[in-house]
Parts: sequence; C-alpha cells; structure tokens
Amino acid sequence: NLAGNAVKFTPAGEVAIRVTLESDTGEEALLRFSVRDTGIGIPMNKIGLLFNKFSQVDASTTRRFGGTGLGLAISKQLAEIMGGEIGVESEEERGSEFWFTARLKKQSEGITAQAQAYADLDGVRVLIVDDNSTNREILTTRMTSWNMRVSESGDGPGAIESLNMALDENDPFRVAVIDMQMPDMDGETLGRHIKSDSRLAGTRMVMLTSLGVRGDTRRFAEIGFDAYLTKPARTIELKTILSHVLGSREGETLKTGTIKTRHTVREIQNLFAGRRSRILLAEDNITNQQVALGILKKLGLHSDAVANGKEVIDALKAIPYDLVLMDVQMPELDGLEATRRIRNPKSAVRNHNIPIIAMTAHAMAGDREKCLEAGMNGYISKPIDPLLLANELEKWLGDQQPAHDRKKPSTGTKKPETIFDREAFLNRLMGDEELAATIIAGFVDDIPGQIAATREFVKEGKADKAGAQAHKIKGAAGNVSGMALQAIASAMEKAGKSGDMGQLKNLMPQMEEQFNRLKAAIEKRGLI
Repeated sequence: NLAGNAVKFTPAGEVAIRVTLESDTGEEALLRFSVRDTGIGIPMNKIGLLFNKFSQVDASTTRRFGGTGLGLAISKQLAEIMGGEIGVESEEERGSEFWFTARLKKQSEGITAQAQAYADLDGVRVLIVDDNSTNREILTTRMTSWNMRVSESGDGPGAIESLNMALDENDPFRVAVIDMQMPDMDGETLGRHIKSDSRLAGTRMVMLTSLGVRGDTRRFAEIGFDAYLTKPARTIELKTILSHVLGSREGETLKTGTIKTRHTVREIQNLFAGRRSRILLAEDNITNQQVALGILKKLGLHSDAVANGKEVIDALKAIPYDLVLMDVQMPELDGLEATRRIRNPKSAVRNHNIPIIAMTAHAMAGDREKCLEAGMNGYISKPIDPLLLANELEKWLGDQQPAHDRKKPSTGTKKPETIFDREAFLNRLMGDEELAATIIAGFVDDIPGQIAATREFVKEGKADKAGAQAHKIKGAAGNVSGMALQAIASAMEKAGKSGDMGQLKNLMPQMEEQFNRLKAAIEKRGLI
C-alpha cells in the first residue's frame, strides 16, 4: 500500500524501499520498512489526518488520484498487529517517507540459504557505475551480502580512473556493473572505452538499463558486454548472471556465443519439456548423482543413473537413450574406456553414435583433447553449471528425435516441416508469446542485414569472414528455432573455416531462400 501510494503521488524522480534491522534478540527481530519518494509531499497541517479512516489530504487529491482513504488506516492496524507502529515524515513539493516497524520471530539457525552455489562471487572485486546514489546503494548492499568487494563510481570518467587505479595497485576489478542512462558519458560509451583500452579490456561488464529496446542485446554484445539486464534486476537474476559471467570455475571458459540476459537465466527451466529425450547419467558419487539428476529434472528431461562404465554399456544395450553424461573417473571401467567401447562398431550397444558429454572435476591441460580423442562429443567441468549444461545439451537434443532414429548431422537443409519449430521456440520462452513476438520482430529486422554482409564477403572471396558472419546467423536462427536456416548457416560456417569458396557460393542462395521460408512460416503461425 505504501509503495503504491508513493508511485501514484510521484510524477518524477524516484521511489526507494528500504528494510533495516532496528533490534533483535535470540528469538525476535524488529524490522523497519520505509518507502521514500520525491513526490508532491504533504502539508504539515494535514499529516495528523493521514491514518484516519476515509481521510485524504483534500478533495482535489481524490479527484486527481482516486482512492478511498482506507489504505493507510488499514496499514496502521496491520503494523500494530505485528507489534510495530507506523509514521511519516514529509515536506510539501519535496517528497515523503512513510515507515512502519514489525516484530517478527526469527527462523532457527539450521535454516540457511544455499550460498555454496555462488561461492565464485566470494572476494570478487566489483565496480558499480551509476549516477543515481540510491541505485548504487541497493547494488552495494546486495553484492556486499554475497561477500563481494564493492567500489562505486557516479560517472564514466570516475569509473575509468577507478579501473586504472585498481590495476596500478595490482588488485584489478574483475567485473563492472554499469548503468546505461548516465549524463555526459553513458554506459554504452563507457563500455566502448573500456574495451578499446588494452589495460582495461579484460574487465567483465554487465549492463543495467531502465529502457530496454529492440536491438540492445546484439549491440551490447558487439561492444563487449558480457550480460545485459533491464531494471529492476531481481536479486537472484543478478546473482546468477554475475556467477555465469565471472565463470570462475577452473578451466571452464564461458563462451556460449551469446550475451547473458535474464532470459538466459529463466529459459533453461523446463527447456526440454515435452521432448522424448532420455538421458543416461554415469556418475559413481551419490551426491554428484543427485545434483545432476536434479538439474536434469529441472530442465524437463527424463534420466537414469548408473555408477560405472560397465553399467553404461549394459544400459545402452537395453535402452535407446538419446545422450550420455559421462563422468571421466569411475571404478571398474572409466569414462574414456567406456566411450571407446561404445564407439567400437563391434560392441552390442544400440547406437554407436550416441552423443556423449564428458563430466570431470579436473581442468588440466589436455583433458578436453583426451575426451574428444576417446570419441566424446562435448565436455563440461564439475561442479555442474546448469546454464552451461543446458547449452551443451541443446546442441545434441535440438532435433527432438529418439536416439535410435537419429542420423548423423547433415550439411543440407532439413525437412520443410522443420523450417520453424514454433512449439520449441515458445517452450524456450516458457510460453511467453508477447516476448516471442518481440524477439521474432527483432530477428526479422536484423537478419537481412546479416545475410547481405555474408553475401558481400562471399562475393569478395573472404571465406573466413563469410563463415564468421554465418556463425552469427546460425546462433540467431537457433534461438528462434529456425532449424533449416540454422543448418544452412552451420554448413556455411564450416565451409568458411575450411576456406571452401565453392561451397559458400553454392550455399549462399539456399541461405537467402531458407530465411524467406522461415519468415513466411513465422507469419503463417501468427508471430508477426
């Protein structure tokens, strides 16, 4: 009620909500909640009437803003029921601060937050750049609670100075959280400056903006931002984004090809729901098993677990799994040897080409190569990062075919019915059709320019650049579930890497044709 009033009576400026601990005993805590605004304020002679029933400052207030005059009276009763009180300080034309206290029982010490999942934020030095002091205070409070070492700057030039000073002190900032809307030097300009300075270019950057518009994600990614969130950034989203961006688990470089956004965090839950995919997990540690099975369940996947390589082979003989998550170090038969036996055409497993993703707690040089040489298709390190796992699984489960029907990847186009998988696209966005329409509109606006750039590189004989451009199109097409366009772009990417200009010239018209087909399919299904 207090926050709603503050928003209603604040035509410009800000509304800030704070909670502070007034006192606590072994069993109870007295909390103070306050709502401060920069609104119209209240005359001194009217403040005493505020908490009376059916009372408002004057009749013009009711006509202009509506309301019954009951809200504050009810709020007063609620505060008193909770063992607290309510009050207000206000100055006409300057704003108001309404507050109340509540005496609440404390939970037992045994109930604690699961902070271990974010241990990689502990001790990390972060710079907050925002001209709004309230925003800086909120972010500082959050990040300090995560044991991050926080510094603040109110503008771009000050941020550059702080970043350089930290380097001179041999204690650099690992990440900067930057507001977009700042006077003189905005967040985008600051980001370009940081990435153009060789001394500062290694700083990870997260953009926060109040005014998200179409094309922001792509533009910020091109500048070098690692993540982008629209405000207000929810605590869990910001925490998760920072954890992913920092990517501080040993040996794991976070390069998924896309900038991290709040949709990156949300979209992985039930990402694979509705698919027929079945996963075999090979892990001998029971705790690791439970964690991995829990993550797979959250992703919407059916999975079974075994404890060693021998059990993997036995299971693959009996059941048509779609993918194996294989621990490298296991008793009886380790993951590498189990993979070699699965790939052996003479073995009795149902599918010798089943995708196998390695899981290892080690991050030693050469580990990835050993896994790939043994015949594994991918590699993730433990503890498992749900986002990284989802990205890896999406590479191999994207076609939704059962494993025993899956053919080896083709460089040609897929069947016409896979031009656009509307169901998969909406599943990825958890059914949010409004968001889907926004993303599709941006995609349809953006891709013609990307295709034109690819065509120009092919015309000029620049295979590597054409391949790099095709890689961008592949990622965008995959994100909107444009399977046929994604396949063509993938083939062009490979041709570009190998310098095959003939293949690039052959595929270029197919790319243009598949985009037109995809656009038509999207229009037919009512998303644009």
